Amino acid sequence: MYYIADAKLRIAAEKYGVERTMACRTLYQLVKLYKVGLVTEAVGSKAESLLSEMCPKELVDVVAQTTD
Repeated sequence: MYYIADAKLRIAAEKYGVERTMACRTLYQLVKLYKVGLVTEAVGSKAESLLSEMCPKELVDVVAQTTD
């Protein structure tokens, strides 16, 4: 069983599934790192593409609140 401590992520995982929620959070973090120059362009642009394809805006808004 998966346990997610952050309440916002837990609610998102109930709606979108754990795998999709965590994948979108990871992609969001990669894009964020890319924008500040800590990830290569190849990785950053692929992450942006996947984020836009598989992550609904509502989910992205939630995961954005849970990253540093």
